[in-house]
Amino acid sequence: MQHSFKNLALILAAGLALVASNLPVSAALNHTILPQPKSITMGTGAMPLTAQSRIVVLDPRLETHAAVLQEEIWMLTNMKLAKVNEGPKAGDIVLKINPRVRAGEDIFATRDMGLIKTRDMAHTISVTDMAVVEGWDFRAVCEGTASIMLSIIEEQGKYRIPQMTVKDWPHADFNGTMVDCGRQWMPLDALKVLVNCCRRYKVRQVILHVGDDQGYSMPSKAFLKLGTQNGACCEGVPPKLWTWEEMVELEAYATARGVTIVPELETPGHHQAMARPYRDLFNGPGCMDMASEELYRGLDTVIAEMCSIFKSTPYFSIGCDEANNGTGAGPWAEIYKRRHAIPNDAQSVRNGHEIYIVHMKRMADILRKYGKLTLAYENFPDDARLKDDIIAMIWYPHSVAHEYQKRGWTTITMPWNEEPDWNMYKCNGSMLKRTDRVLGAASLMWQMSAICVTQGWGQNVVHRSERTWGPDNVNLTPEYKILKEKSRERADRLAVPVKMAMDGVDGGVVIRAQNFLTGRWLYGGKLKVTLSVANPTGGKIHYTTDDSEPTTASPVYTQPLMFNKTFMLNSALFIGERQVGGASRAKYDWTDIEGWISDWKIAGPYKAEGKQGKDLFDVEFAPETNEQVNWVAFKKPEPPDVPWNVNFGTHPGFGEHMVGYFRCQIYSPKAQPARLYTTTNDGEKTFFNGKLIRSANAKRSLTDGHKTDIQLNEGWNQLLIKQVNWTGGWTAKARILSPNNTKMDDLKIKAE
Repeated sequence: MQHSFKNLALILAAGLALVASNLPVSAALNHTILPQPKSITMGTGAMPLTAQSRIVVLDPRLETHAAVLQEEIWMLTNMKLAKVNEGPKAGDIVLKINPRVRAGEDIFATRDMGLIKTRDMAHTISVTDMAVVEGWDFRAVCEGTASIMLSIIEEQGKYRIPQMTVKDWPHADFNGTMVDCGRQWMPLDALKVLVNCCRRYKVRQVILHVGDDQGYSMPSKAFLKLGTQNGACCEGVPPKLWTWEEMVELEAYATARGVTIVPELETPGHHQAMARPYRDLFNGPGCMDMASEELYRGLDTVIAEMCSIFKSTPYFSIGCDEANNGTGAGPWAEIYKRRHAIPNDAQSVRNGHEIYIVHMKRMADILRKYGKLTLAYENFPDDARLKDDIIAMIWYPHSVAHEYQKRGWTTITMPWNEEPDWNMYKCNGSMLKRTDRVLGAASLMWQMSAICVTQGWGQNVVHRSERTWGPDNVNLTPEYKILKEKSRERADRLAVPVKMAMDGVDGGVVIRAQNFLTGRWLYGGKLKVTLSVANPTGGKIHYTTDDSEPTTASPVYTQPLMFNKTFMLNSALFIGERQVGGASRAKYDWTDIEGWISDWKIAGPYKAEGKQGKDLFDVEFAPETNEQVNWVAFKKPEPPDVPWNVNFGTHPGFGEHMVGYFRCQIYSPKAQPARLYTTTNDGEKTFFNGKLIRSANAKRSLTDGHKTDIQLNEGWNQLLIKQVNWTGGWTAKARILSPNNTKMDDLKIKAE
């Protein structure tokens, strides 16, 4: 997650030569398109993009997308091109649907409630004196214009599109990302930012995880109490309820950009937010009561409502992760067992496991009624009789995907622990064959806040999209990494046009995020936040500091904002009454920075043969016995890391079951009392002026510090701390304050 932004770098450096080549995936990149296209030939010139250029729409089905492209070009260049339906001319961008455009390989895809091999979905781009994008269908054209937007070069206020010929297609039909709306509040604006980023990198599906144990966000006309008893996790904002109109708007917004919204309704577990207001309907012993006929009537109603909104997707996810407790334990289980049987099994249901199997079949039948194929996470019962009803999303960090493939399942790869060279066939320990029934891949972002999604996750979806769009694409080269960073700046500029830059002033300091799931930043002292917009010009930035959504009634940004308190900053660009792009979001937590010591010398590491960390606590090494010690200056962490955290792990040789020492001198102009706070990860012995004043032999994490009252002598005082590492982190810190916890202005610190 990033809040300090540089000015938009050029997508190509001014001196970059565009040489002709038919680019193999292993070649150095000479284009700016991500994911990397299947076939691209670069020309030697470029088409100027000027205010006289037009967007030519040769098919009325493309009108909604042409309006999207028109706005994107305006946001990037400050030029609002005319949208016309007449013959093209030099300098125009031309959009066409052409079903004769075919892929160069078979694609495993969804068609008419079935799975087939097809060569649909391809697009071509031809840039000469005009830029022509042709696609097999609406979405293929959208994917072609995404490449155009990444290709536009900006130089000294002028814009051009490099001459090139491209033919491209998705290797896989499913290329998605999941957004968790059941743990932290995800406003509509944040979802639009994610959709914009997915469009940029040809991520074709956004999986909308609408509810979980903590909260439920999806509106219902039948069950008005849903979403009324929400909580949150990860110190975030509890989920709220979207309006019906907002979801209809999201569907239209995504569809116009070639992205589909896939609803994800958790069953039978992770259901508590639904169960709290409707215990007799959606609750059960440990999970939903899958033996309750009333449950299926309720789920059918909720699913029907969602399918009436999200019409463009052929998929619907029913969750099924971590739902193995309480199956078959409900009051209706015995009757249910007699009345139901597993598909193709004459025997009635015998146990809770088989009730779960029947649940999967019933859910798939409900969804098929509404024109949707069923997705589910791999925790559901692996019964091969369901393989034609369920598409398995394989997401655990162990190797199971190949076992599902052996039994005939269709799978989607959901990477959890990512190997450096992962792709949709090589992930989570499984190596799948290109002939296997792999529908694609998707990424997961459980529990993240709206800040994390809009200021980092969305822009970085390219990392996984690259190896799903083209599993053989090389994305570890230096050239690729440079291009990825530049494309991130382009994605930021189009998705969240207001840029935030923050600096500590008057002694203030900015510190790294404390909780990566909330995306918050810590700072101490005074903070200055600067807001800016590159394009389009002529608008106003409106902002809020209470986590409400900015509107034209919100304060107008006119000069840098100064803060010395905890606040949440949301800011957006408005042209007249209309918001342009998404809102930039940040949470800044103020923290007391007084008295922390950041100047140290360290010694070590020390260890003893055969002794574990806890056994080293009472071993006296050279710094405790006044022997010769090689003290070295501690390497201070670079901003925005915490400047007073003493991380021994940044020095060579420090590891588990070792000891390190750090020391400094504290000058006091007079004898006076003080309060010393120390903490280490793990064990600690603290010596002040040669006397042991604190000890703790324990495995623990880094906290705000343990208090010890001390007496400072006039002149220089010696502080020595021994850190005993058991396993894991190697960090410690210390601060000194007055007895009433205020700053002591008359003290001096030196690393000696």
